Amino acid sequence: MKFPIGVTIMSIFAVLWTAAGTHQLRRRWFAVFLSLSIVISSGVIGFAMRATPKHPAVFNAFAYTVSVAFEAVLILLAVAFLVRFQRNQFLMPIISIIVGLHFFGMVWALGSNWYWGVGAAMCLLPILTMSVSPQRLWPLIIGVGCAVILWVSAVCGSLL
Repeated sequence: MKFPIGVTIMSIFAVLWTAAGTHQLRRRWFAVFLSLSIVISSGVIGFAMRATPKHPAVFNAFAYTVSVAFEAVLILLAVAFLVRFQRNQFLMPIISIIVGLHFFGMVWALGSNWYWGVGAAMCLLPILTMSVSPQRLWPLIIGVGCAVILWVSAVCGSLL
């Protein structure tokens, strides 16, 4: 049984997205969401440990490094810009879009076309959220939505 490092990374980020999206809730609800997120992530990791992928794992270290570096630099620049101009309400939407773009690089890094859909979902979620939801709900919808996208991606990626 091989330890699913990619699924574990995605599951940890799902917990972080949940925490970021629910931090403004009352303490009890934050604790409920965070606890549920940890349980779901643990279940996803457990599932991945038992799953048998249909295709051998592919890993392109160069493509992975470029994609993650691109993501990190853009997030740092976006945070600096948005904070400087007092546009904090756009932090989660912009970070979600940047993370989505990073998943397009994961297509080559991990050798799976599945990540086109993951990237598109991570980019479209904040755009749709900002288009139809009140601003006060953006963090909750985007945070929990990104977590769900990562969990689904981790489970489906374990089977591909």
